[in-house]
Amino acid sequence: MDINIVTIEQAEHQAVLKTKATPVSFPLVKADLELISLMKAKLEKLGGVGLAAPQVDNSRQIIAIYIPEEAKLLRDTIESSYPMHVMINPSYEPMHPEQVQTDFEACYSVSSKAGKVPRYGQIKIIWFDEQGHQHTSIETGFYARVLQHEIDHLNGLLITDRLTPDCVQGTLEEMMALRRAELPENKRALYDKLMAQKLKK
Repeated sequence: MDINIVTIEQAEHQAVLKTKATPVSFPLVKADLELISLMKAKLEKLGGVGLAAPQVDNSRQIIAIYIPEEAKLLRDTIESSYPMHVMINPSYEPMHPEQVQTDFEACYSVSSKAGKVPRYGQIKIIWFDEQGHQHTSIETGFYARVLQHEIDHLNGLLITDRLTPDCVQGTLEEMMALRRAELPENKRALYDKLMAQKLKK
């Protein structure tokens, strides 16, 4: 069984993408376990890096994160790869609100736009695992960016809400071309290879 990703361009799915998701109670019920399993499978099929329950038309505070090794090769801010894991009822706060960084972001649920989104460089995150155990950690770099992006989904926010008029932005195709142009020459061939693989999925 597969699940479909919904987009903001689909009028019938705008409500689930723009409304704060419902917190999850423990122990997890069968429907939550099934949703988590489907989200993991979908994210792995997509090749990463994050997926939130509202993106698959389910208003639950659940996100799945998977940052494969190949993603690390293209970004200097990725210190390590991250295996598939799930965070439930996650929240974050900036450690240094004045330290904001921009980087390219696209979104599976926004087909019409991408751009350089401003995010906090370091965050404190609180979340629960699938067994209901609470965790707290301080995260930086690309991982912190992915977490902010996915937690935004749980709060009804998309990259279109973060892209201010002064942000670099455009169509997905335009931003992919710009990102490629800004890569060091030795990484462009790898980028082309990875993008070709994603298009085949």
